[in-house]
Amino acid sequence: EITQIAELSLIRGSEIPTHIQMCDEITYAFSGKATIYSGGSCFAMQAGQIHFIKRGEVHRIVADDNENFHYCCIGYHPDASCASIGVFLNATRNRRSFLVEDIGSIKRLFSLLIDEFYIRDAESNEMIHLYFCQMLILLYRILSGTAKVKLNKQNKSASNYAVYQALKYIDREYLTITRVKEIASALSYNDYYLCHIFKEKMEMTLKEYLTQKKLITAMELLENSNMKISDISDQLHFTSLHTFGLAFK
Repeated sequence: EITQIAELSLIRGSEIPTHIQMCDEITYAFSGKATIYSGGSCFAMQAGQIHFIKRGEVHRIVADDNENFHYCCIGYHPDASCASIGVFLNATRNRRSFLVEDIGSIKRLFSLLIDEFYIRDAESNEMIHLYFCQMLILLYRILSGTAKVKLNKQNKSASNYAVYQALKYIDREYLTITRVKEIASALSYNDYYLCHIFKEKMEMTLKEYLTQKKLITAMELLENSNMKISDISDQLHFTSLHTFGLAFK
């Protein structure tokens, strides 16, 4: 049973004071850094990492002095009768808390959970439950060491999978992306690594592919709308009308 879904931000140097955890909780760091005290351990948490803590453990979160800490957490009381939850419970039976790296999929599930929390229509409770079960299965795979092996086996290499994720993300979000670094950050990859392997596999840079997607939309708007060129440039997040003109040429 999920008891809470919260998206929160701690300003630099602020904290969630020491408290006793009232339910099991999974936290995802979207941006920034923080020190997490949980289950008798201390973790340095940063963007792209997942933290777990069991009910009854002492818990405290302190944001980094130089960065705001933006995160989402899900509190729940585990139901062992649910198969996916049972698998995760067995994997964490002897763990009071832990910190692991996302392989790229869990961030997306957290975002979908938050969307459903705000939508709150007749189907939202079922959707939240399904996303949560997927999240626990992925966490189990990360803990058991099978997640990356499975990805490599399905996609032949982790680099192929990273490029596949980048393509999917750009195709879905290209209208709102302003910088290439946002792509790497959203997918929890190092930006140098992602740019390098994308160029190697696709024979074009991430920036070139992103620009190509935006210019296709620009041509459609020029042909089928009454929008000014400056408005199209702004909508597609080019830094200036001059930059847009050069890219279009």
